[in-house]
Amino acid sequence: ATPTPGLDPSVPAGPGEVRAGIVAEGSAGEAALFGGVNAEGRAGDIKLYNDRIQVIIQAARPGNGYVDIGGHIIDVDLVRADSLGRDTVEDIFLAFGQARLVQAETVEILADGSEGGAAVVCARGRDVPWAFFQGLLELDEPLVGELNLSVVTTYTLSPDSDTVEIVSELTNTGDEDISFQAQDGVFASGEDLLPWAPGLGLEGPDTGALEAMAFTGRRGEATFSIWPSEDSFEVSTFSQLAADLGIFLADHPAAELAPGETLTLRRGLSVAPDAAGTEAARWAAQGLETGTVSGAVTQPDGAGIPGVRVHFVDGDGAVAAFATTGADGSYSAALPPGSWSAWAVGLGDDEVVDLPEGAGRYAPWAAEAVNAEQLAALSGEARYEALPFAAGYRTPEPVDFALDAGGAAVADLELQPAGALQVRIEDDDGAALPGVIELRWSDGAPERPVPDTLRGAIGVPSSSRAAWAWTADGVMTLPVEPGVYDVSAGHSWRYERQTAARVQVDAGRTAAVTLRLGEVVPRDGWLAVDSHLHASPSFDGALPMEDRLIACAATGVDLPVSTDHDALADYRDLAGALGLDGRLQVIPGVEVTTLLRGHFNLYPVEPEPTEQLNGGAEPWWETPASTQELFERMREGAGPDALIQVNHPRSPGMFAFASYDPESGQPGEDDLWSWDFQVFELLNGGVDTLESLRDDWFGMLNHGDLRVPVGVSDSHYRYIPCGMGRTDLYLDADDPAAVSPSDIREALLAGRVVVASGVTLRAEVDGALPGAVISGGAAILTARVVAPSWIVPGTLRVYMGGVVVHEEALPDDITGGYQVSVPLSSERDTWVVAEVQGEVSQGDMWRGAPPYAATNAFFLDVDGGGWAPE
Repeated sequence: ATPTPGLDPSVPAGPGEVRAGIVAEGSAGEAALFGGVNAEGRAGDIKLYNDRIQVIIQAARPGNGYVDIGGHIIDVDLVRADSLGRDTVEDIFLAFGQARLVQAETVEILADGSEGGAAVVCARGRDVPWAFFQGLLELDEPLVGELNLSVVTTYTLSPDSDTVEIVSELTNTGDEDISFQAQDGVFASGEDLLPWAPGLGLEGPDTGALEAMAFTGRRGEATFSIWPSEDSFEVSTFSQLAADLGIFLADHPAAELAPGETLTLRRGLSVAPDAAGTEAARWAAQGLETGTVSGAVTQPDGAGIPGVRVHFVDGDGAVAAFATTGADGSYSAALPPGSWSAWAVGLGDDEVVDLPEGAGRYAPWAAEAVNAEQLAALSGEARYEALPFAAGYRTPEPVDFALDAGGAAVADLELQPAGALQVRIEDDDGAALPGVIELRWSDGAPERPVPDTLRGAIGVPSSSRAAWAWTADGVMTLPVEPGVYDVSAGHSWRYERQTAARVQVDAGRTAAVTLRLGEVVPRDGWLAVDSHLHASPSFDGALPMEDRLIACAATGVDLPVSTDHDALADYRDLAGALGLDGRLQVIPGVEVTTLLRGHFNLYPVEPEPTEQLNGGAEPWWETPASTQELFERMREGAGPDALIQVNHPRSPGMFAFASYDPESGQPGEDDLWSWDFQVFELLNGGVDTLESLRDDWFGMLNHGDLRVPVGVSDSHYRYIPCGMGRTDLYLDADDPAAVSPSDIREALLAGRVVVASGVTLRAEVDGALPGAVISGGAAILTARVVAPSWIVPGTLRVYMGGVVVHEEALPDDITGGYQVSVPLSSERDTWVVAEVQGEVSQGDMWRGAPPYAATNAFFLDVDGGGWAPE
């Protein structure tokens, strides 16, 4: 029989209705989909929804990411008034011992809701090896052998319900008894989600028993919770290791099945605006008696405050749930009987990015029509309602109340008005300048009534830093608690930074401060590249794609290279919508993330987000025979013009895994090595591994194996600054938009490179740039060093053939530039490198790293017959 297409999923469900339908091809079908940081639904998938919640169930097709099988839930959200959507789920799936998954062979609609009652979707399949984990360990055989399980999973949603009932029937179709442990897995957005656990609140789950696996939005996005109908989950130490990959696994009890025997697993997936909603659904399904507490959170004038989280804590300090106040400041929550304290928290986030109010999130694999709406929201062409999210309100004393089973209680709370701080960052000419803003309490963090043991659970920090903020246009207004602040702003190593001390912010009022940053390092034909950057497409990315670009603009990186883990995402349209294409040009790339061979960046590469899985990223978990074979596969997919960059070669990376020896110039493990790379990271963020990598580099130079060093940030967070390590690349251009990817490739291969952090180093040998071959045995190296006053540069060294031939301490203040000429003389072919190395911290904005800079090598060809090492 031909599967039913169900109902048209672009038609909203009304009260008392539920619908299921297959997403059709084309723009009409895409109208059924919704956005969010992890949105990836497409034609052929099934939408299951009512007037409260909506989910997308992936068809029996390959998918993006490390959970690449069909038949499971890939998008989750509340039903919203606007069409942007706030999906934060990548995959909700069933696994077995981190070694096997359920591969759906069919996914069909059993009931579409048109005849009343529930809508039901059914996925039928079998257990298969988890290809990613098997390839991660390069196993020849599956970690766990075939279980011979037939798995039938039904997803049932009833009218007026906020819970999808998930029932999986696992049948042993083999001839022998089997033992296994099933796990419910969640791959979700670390960018927009916080973990939440019953009893532990926002501190998330610990090892041991777990009643519900839950996550809640950082800035007002939905809360979702997966919970077993019987027993409880268990969190093992092994499962916590998977969390390092962004995958959370909760164990069901171990099971044994005889041939023909069936195990039934029953779970609920509840979706609500807050944890009070998801926990109420769980308690009701499990038959737990509750009462109801309600109230309002208001200002002294009686005005309600939307988006405040009211956390409910019992006498033992356990957090049962939190409710979020609505537009009028009211809330309501079901709670078990007992004595409770209600804590109102409306502090907001301590990391703020200047985005249009109401904008959603761009997603790397979302349908084109879905992302088009997000681009319109970011560019200002369309406006959407912001999620309720209170910020700038100081947490008061709690309100205590008692609750009986079936009873009701009232707990009203009052918050003093928030303050606001408008910050403008300017350059010498008074033009607004992108930048990073740091707010610190002038007299230390204020006293708050929250016990230390409860702060993490309800989200009340104690840092003396009140906030970090990033602005792409130089002007932003921050909601802040009333008080006195030191306000600092910086842009990049090219500019000074400034602090306004003791800025008073009063309740209910907006204070304003302007910070002017003088330019110290003018444009000179060199552009700043950061060729190792991550955001939400990475499994461990901790910021959305929008935030990544704004963070790079704020720290002055001209050519950011997007290198998400095993995800070839396209940031270019996003940069245009944000108005950043005049300040930076995004170069598409990808990081190939093997466990046993090292990590490698590949760029420039053209993404194909809707045509190929993971945008065309190399599926390295299809185990290569050698690193050389892996590089050949990478080049075959990316094309001949892509560069291969060896990432963090010693911490750990290919140089360490393959035991490269700089004395002999050879690896100890040939299988784990390939010379088919063009660039390598000399500086990855700080200078922790600099000494060993400098030895590696000098060893390669001495053996004639010429590879180009680069500096990168390897940033996965906002607070690890883009450009913390950078590559100054000579392109004879001051406008990032004026260069092409081929120009960048050519300049890198030519070695016109200075690796740097903080300090700016420019050097020539007889007028030639780094990477050049200079004929003759005598020459003059001219070096110029410049930095803003907040950089103490340290020591200048010149190496020839690995030996220091010139060394001098630089003045502490080189804002006007410091120049030196060093005569060079050699009787044989050799190489020359200039280096600046400091010891004094660049400050908190740059993670306390000391300044550093090094030119790529210059090559002295003594007899003019071509350079060769001796």
